[in-house]
Amino acid sequence: MIPRLLLITDRRLTNDLAAAIAQAVAGGVTHILLREKDLDDREWIQLANSIRQSLAGLAAHILISGRPHLLQATGAIGVHLPQDGIDVAKTRAILGEGKLIGRSCHDDASAKQAFAEGADYITLSPLFFTHSHPNITPLGLEKFSKILRSLHQPVLALGGINAHTIQQALTTGAHGVAMVRGILDQNNPQSQANNIVSQINRFTHR
Repeated sequence: MIPRLLLITDRRLTNDLAAAIAQAVAGGVTHILLREKDLDDREWIQLANSIRQSLAGLAAHILISGRPHLLQATGAIGVHLPQDGIDVAKTRAILGEGKLIGRSCHDDASAKQAFAEGADYITLSPLFFTHSHPNITPLGLEKFSKILRSLHQPVLALGGINAHTIQQALTTGAHGVAMVRGILDQNNPQSQANNIVSQINRFTHR
């Protein structure tokens, strides 16, 4: 199932990442992308296990960023590949069928290539200004919408999306949204997640 809300991790934003994620899941988040790129494999598995423990009994799924060889060790349901990482077809050969594969894209060409290789979904970014990449010019609503009109597969909008901008993001035709600070960098991740999920549901059922 392609998520309509994908929470991307950044442990620098919180004193207890596992607890913050558990709060977000309690607020309605169903998919978490573990993207701590600076950790080695051993540290990564330890972090994934701590998150899994915090989510015990909750309906949530973990995806991992760019390390298909760790899928089994982390209990993840799929992987999310960086734009310049291993291609989707090779990843599918490693994982087999039934695993979710996403790809980060930043323009029309990379989006079309990802889907041609068999990606289940992509993130397209940045839609708006983002503190994570302050020197990158945002695509903006008009250009973002134009790219989506040339695609016919699930696209998650990413970049500068929060409770105040999510309605604009959804008007582009995006399947859903992905975010980091919009939930993790908040005083109450559960309340913020609940607000965002409610907005997605209201928009979807218009």
